[in-house]
Amino acid sequence: MGKVDVQELQSGLRSSKKEERLAALERLHIMLREKEVDPSPLPLLAPLLGTPDPVERRMASWAIGKFAQNKVRGEYPLHRLIDLLTDEDEEVRENAAWALGELTSSGKGEESEIRSLNLLLEDPYPQVRGMAAWTLGRLAERLKIGHYTSIPPLRHMLQDNSLNARKSAIYALERLTALGIKER
Repeated sequence: MGKVDVQELQSGLRSSKKEERLAALERLHIMLREKEVDPSPLPLLAPLLGTPDPVERRMASWAIGKFAQNKVRGEYPLHRLIDLLTDEDEEVRENAAWALGELTSSGKGEESEIRSLNLLLEDPYPQVRGMAAWTLGRLAERLKIGHYTSIPPLRHMLQDNSLNARKSAIYALERLTALGIKER
């Protein structure tokens, strides 16, 4: 993506018009999928996490996760992502959990995430439960962060109807056990 395109992208992300922001987010998604990574749009995503439109929140949270997955250096809105773990939209919750898990690759994450992630282990949507478990596993594996309060809901997930949720629970339990974290 050339410099002019990035400037247009930035302008679209800053736009007061929802249609222009959504179009810019779509262009950013294409750019990130193609691994054309320019970090300059990253700071423009944080305000979009607080918009009333769930589509914008979904797209912005996914883009932040993709930036993290591509190991782009920059300021990530960690606390805004943590806040999104309680969003009304299930895809926003899933994307926020995924983005937080991806941020562990760059050493970003904190124990304050665990309480919200633990609550998501009982989310009505299996993809959200699975992503929360996966992120708990990443926190334990990469940042050596974990808490005994995660163990009971993760063990309960071993009976989950979703195979992916069960696999994520196993992954998290193995990582927590490796840290020496046990159920009290």
